Amino acid sequence: MEETLKKVLAELEMIRKIKMIELMERGFSQSKLGNALGISQATVSRMMAGKPKPSKDKAAKSDADE
Repeated sequence: MEETLKKVLAELEMIRKIKMIELMERGFSQSKLGNALGISQATVSRMMAGKPKPSKDKAAKSDADE
C-alpha cells in the first residue's frame, strides 16, 4: 500500500508540473503561479528547471513541416 501511495503522489506531482508548464506557455509569470499554488517564485523556478526549452531550430523545423 505504501508503494501505491508513492506512485500516486509522484503522478500528482507530474500533473502539477504539466499544468504549470501550460499556464506559463499562456503567459502566466512564475510569481503568479507561485501565488496561486501557495509556493514561492523560487520554488516554481526550481520545479521548472528540468523542463527543456524549445530551440529556434526546432521551432523553424516545425513551421517548415506544416
